[in-house]
Amino acid sequence: MYEEEYVLEALVHILNGWLSFWYGDLFLRRKYANRRKAAIIWITVYVVGQILYGRLVEAYPLYDRFTHVVSYILLLSLLQYFFFEKNLPRQVFVVVSFVAGWEILRFTVSPLAHAVLGLWSPFWGWLLEYFADRDLMPIESLTEYMLMLNRVAIVAVLAICRGLQLGLLFLYLRLIGRHFIRIDEEMTGQESWFLLIPCITVLCIDLTMRLMAYSVDNSALMIIYERVPETLVLLPVVSLLLLGIVVSSVILFRGVIQSKDEERKRLLLENRVADVQHQIEDLQDIYGDMRGLRHDLRGHIANLTAYIRNRSMGENKDLGAYLEGMEKTVARLDFADHTGNPMLDVILHQIRQQAKRKEIDFSVNFHYPKNASFDVYDVSIILNNALQNAIEACEKVKGARNIDLHSYEKGSLFFLEIENDYDGQLVWKTGAELPETTKAEKRVHGIGLDNIQRCARKYNGDVEIRALSKGDKQVFNLTVMLYHREEKSDN
Repeated sequence: MYEEEYVLEALVHILNGWLSFWYGDLFLRRKYANRRKAAIIWITVYVVGQILYGRLVEAYPLYDRFTHVVSYILLLSLLQYFFFEKNLPRQVFVVVSFVAGWEILRFTVSPLAHAVLGLWSPFWGWLLEYFADRDLMPIESLTEYMLMLNRVAIVAVLAICRGLQLGLLFLYLRLIGRHFIRIDEEMTGQESWFLLIPCITVLCIDLTMRLMAYSVDNSALMIIYERVPETLVLLPVVSLLLLGIVVSSVILFRGVIQSKDEERKRLLLENRVADVQHQIEDLQDIYGDMRGLRHDLRGHIANLTAYIRNRSMGENKDLGAYLEGMEKTVARLDFADHTGNPMLDVILHQIRQQAKRKEIDFSVNFHYPKNASFDVYDVSIILNNALQNAIEACEKVKGARNIDLHSYEKGSLFFLEIENDYDGQLVWKTGAELPETTKAEKRVHGIGLDNIQRCARKYNGDVEIRALSKGDKQVFNLTVMLYHREEKSDN
């Protein structure tokens, strides 16, 4: 090898080391907060390991043919053990998929290098004869210059092919990283094998192709490209198709996980909707009983008050004060909010009690539209989810907290708008319509907004979320739009 080739290989090792660190950082949690320092140490250890391995291969050529992949996997596994938190299914996939991609891409660029150098050799010979026939310089100088030119050409071809290999590897890793599940989602053993099998298949095919591409004949390596020229096209195509299978398996796996999440969310939504409906029905019965009780108590208190005033003629002031206290107690049974629908009155009463216990200011200007065509159960689900989320957000804020609910109509459109203070942490995933939950169990939590959106779209509506700054406060604004046709009364 030329000295330039050693430099080129060292540069390739550095870039490959950075790619391996960057790829692992997409899927795993680092043990060290300083990313730059961790990357530098990772790359240094990686390059030293590859150089030592290269020296061993030069001393024992057969070593490269049988243990190359194993030693490569071992090096990356040790680096991941020291630099990333333990997550065995993810770590195994990251290592195997990286090694599979890098190794199989050799068969994408190797035919290109062979073809270009095959064309260069006769051209170089023609140039040598051309200048030698014209006797432009001494043959020794000409030979020296032509050998230097040949050396530069070989290194240039190798550099281009290595650059192409690194570029294709980056694209391959980028596609996997884009479609893989989030770093906070756990993988089961079955899911891990679903992703590993295509990668292991690629590695096995790579080893098979490597053994078939080279044979030992009188201690000289005979490349199969010379015997079967069609492999110059077939090997790159096959290697790219194999990587396409790995990427496709990741995309398919992501789709399966998303389908499972959607099914899980759908079942949770259905169960929560049923629970809310039962709860509202029970509360509505209680509301009816309380309304009758308030009416009866007020009647009894009024009768007793009139009787005492008529009989005692100003005496028994203590009894009169007692009856006044009873009347105030009964008055507290009245709901502060009158929306036009008893079911929604109950929900707002519950939310108001929660807000009062948590010292959150709750202001309401909400009126349920008369003769609305949508189901009051859906409106109750929207209110319950939105206001519960608002209370949870306010709990994370120090100092004065506020929740404001109001509604308004514009033609056939009915709007509910809720504003509440929050801590300013709102996580949006790229391309997502709704922000992600900040709770740990993301597969279980975070369906409140999905539930609200589902109810809104049931009536050709939707939700809009805005993060606002009002003075020194961060305000979360949720607007829900519902379309309704006024139902004419029978009168």
